[in-house]
Amino acid sequence: MNFLEFYGLKEDPFKLSPDPSYFYPTACHRVASDSLDYAVEHKEGFCLVYGEPGTGKTTVLKVFMDKWREKAEIALILTPRLSPEEFLMAVLDELNVESAGTGKVHHLKAFRDFLLEKSGARRPVVIIVDEAQNMPDETLEELRLLSNFETEKEKLLQIILVGQPEIEQKLKKEHLKQLDQRIMVRARLKPLTHDEIVGYINHRLIMAGKGHLRLDDRIVNLVFKFSQGIPRLINVIASRTLMSAYLEGQNTVTPKHVKYAMDHLDGSEQEGTLRRRSFALYASIIGAAFALTLLIGYMLTQPKDDEAASNNAPASVSAEINPADQGEKGPAPAKGKAKKQLVD
Repeated sequence: MNFLEFYGLKEDPFKLSPDPSYFYPTACHRVASDSLDYAVEHKEGFCLVYGEPGTGKTTVLKVFMDKWREKAEIALILTPRLSPEEFLMAVLDELNVESAGTGKVHHLKAFRDFLLEKSGARRPVVIIVDEAQNMPDETLEELRLLSNFETEKEKLLQIILVGQPEIEQKLKKEHLKQLDQRIMVRARLKPLTHDEIVGYINHRLIMAGKGHLRLDDRIVNLVFKFSQGIPRLINVIASRTLMSAYLEGQNTVTPKHVKYAMDHLDGSEQEGTLRRRSFALYASIIGAAFALTLLIGYMLTQPKDDEAASNNAPASVSAEINPADQGEKGPAPAKGKAKKQLVD
């Protein structure tokens, strides 16, 4: 009997690949999803969704694309490190726009005609840039210029920027001020709270079939301690925890199983740290030995001084060197308490 059969699950509830069907709308995730819809429906021009790695940006994006795939023309740019010319060509390729010529003027004219055609058909045209913080500044400026395509009543192009918090800092640059001022819709994804972790875990288990798996309420604090509310890390620790309970043949997941998973995951990281420290220590010993060898060799090659000269030499002056103070460790993070109970 395999892992899924043992727990009566249809599929792995904590797989790492972003699956829109497993989308759990916390307060900030719901705001982000609604913001994307609002920006396109009301033709706001620009929309920005950002958050730390693993907070669910890609899942929110997939939910949006599933909703609008049949109602809009969407160009998804996953490799934003492009020059302005490369970016324009990537957009045209995604939207299947053919240009009559080879120069940029011809490409822009073909794009404008395409936008006007889709506007007449009431089909929004959306450019989505993932990992937008990696876009070169000149390409961001090109994006702003493309947003100038409009009629007297509405924007012809909707642009969605998705990225890590660094995108906010980049947009504060003086030469990108005009672009920053055009972004009227913004949403930031945040880590989950203790209560949201309870709902998140239950939601994914229910979507996977739930089966006869039971969870001890006390595991939430440990999951939060490991993940700090980052959904991707919640999936990592939850998946390893279920496997730990499965190996013991247990249908009830307890703090013991979470601790085992944490130790296993932390152990691999600690092992890597230990290897790095051992290498550094070895390198420092080799370096010290090499320096000592050079010093001894230098001393052996110097001519001996006269005894008379030695007697008349002035006394040497010694100085003490105080060792550097050691740094202090910061306080350990406090443990939180769960306010809700996991469903059986």
